[in-house]
Amino acid sequence: MAKKKGGSAQRAKKRADAAAEELVEQTIQIQEEIKFEGKADEELFIIDNKPDAAAAALLAKKRKSSDSVSTTLNVKQGKRNRISAKDERQIKKMMSTHSNDKVMSISVANEERTKQAKRARRTAGTAKASFDLWDDTAPQNEEKQTIVVTSGVQSRAGTAPVEFQAISRTLLRKDMQQPAKFSNKSLKARSQLKKFAQSSIKVEPAQPGQSYRPDAEQHQDAIGEALSIELRRQEALEYKNAPIGGGKLLAETLALIIHTSDEESSDEDDDDVEMTNIRHKRKEKFTRAQRNKQKRHKARQFELEERRRKKKLSHQFDESKKASKEVRKIEAAKVARREEINSLKAEKMAKPLGMNVIGKLSELDPINAPSLQVALTEELKDGSLRTVRPKGSLLTDRMESMISRKMANRKAAHKKKVVHGKKRKNMKGGKGREYLLA
Repeated sequence: MAKKKGGSAQRAKKRADAAAEELVEQTIQIQEEIKFEGKADEELFIIDNKPDAAAAALLAKKRKSSDSVSTTLNVKQGKRNRISAKDERQIKKMMSTHSNDKVMSISVANEERTKQAKRARRTAGTAKASFDLWDDTAPQNEEKQTIVVTSGVQSRAGTAPVEFQAISRTLLRKDMQQPAKFSNKSLKARSQLKKFAQSSIKVEPAQPGQSYRPDAEQHQDAIGEALSIELRRQEALEYKNAPIGGGKLLAETLALIIHTSDEESSDEDDDDVEMTNIRHKRKEKFTRAQRNKQKRHKARQFELEERRRKKKLSHQFDESKKASKEVRKIEAAKVARREEINSLKAEKMAKPLGMNVIGKLSELDPINAPSLQVALTEELKDGSLRTVRPKGSLLTDRMESMISRKMANRKAAHKKKVVHGKKRKNMKGGKGREYLLA
């Protein structure tokens, strides 16, 4: 008897047959898709223009009923609304070819066209003028002057051509502000400045600890920040008012001042003695052997210097690799430094202007910086907004915010003016004019 095949061989054969069938189906499907993709839409699809017989019969029945209705037209045949036979035939033809909605739209369009075609009759004495002929202040009646204006187009001769324009006299008056004309360069600069402008916050939100009913931790943080600003101000005032050297002379300075007079007198005596002992010696004349010896010595010195120079040059050639390596290190350090600076600039530009105004000002000018307005714990015992005393100045807050957003300039504290080489007092400004608008 023949031995039967094992179960694994049968399963492998079934899987191979299934894979072969699937591969054949995929190839057939791909061939069909290629066959239809290469053809145009007109070859693949056919539009059926012939209506269905039942639908055509129903449409004819509806048209017949509409014709029967339209023959009567449900209009009373009087003198004013009488319809001629020709008009009735045209109406029947239109209603047979178009639907009721289409007929209504055509009639409405025809009515609008007839209304637009009509013109209102103009009678003498009924027209109204849009201006006063005798009003000299009106812009139409204003006296004009012809001026020469250069156009922007360049002529062949190299000079800009001119144009004649009629302009009213009020536009030429010097006492009236005329609209400014900006050049293309200034307009481009303004657009670039607006494009790369740093974002800003118009009104800085108050800290949570500055509320009239704040959280305990947030209130203590705000008080700590205000205290740090005041301590910084106190340190700056102490440093400003402190005398140089602490108000005392050092022992070395004091000893130098005491012994200065004795040293000056002793120096004068020594000078007198030296002046008496000085003798002017006459230059001796060298012999020929001595002069030749000097020449030989100079020649040897020159040879030694030349030998040193060549040796130094050879060392420089040998150390070129070392020098190039140092140059590469320096350039890499410069590139890293430049990248660091660019990253810091980008980080600074990302921060909006107008944030933490008082804190930044206290770091720059701790003496004149305003205090951070925070109510103390004793003032917030009641927890009522009516019992809280107002703090700070709205004008100072707005002005500092404008300065931080680069909308105003601070007045220089110590400004010197030099006229013809002499210092003059700056008379501009004064009390109440500490700020200058940009």
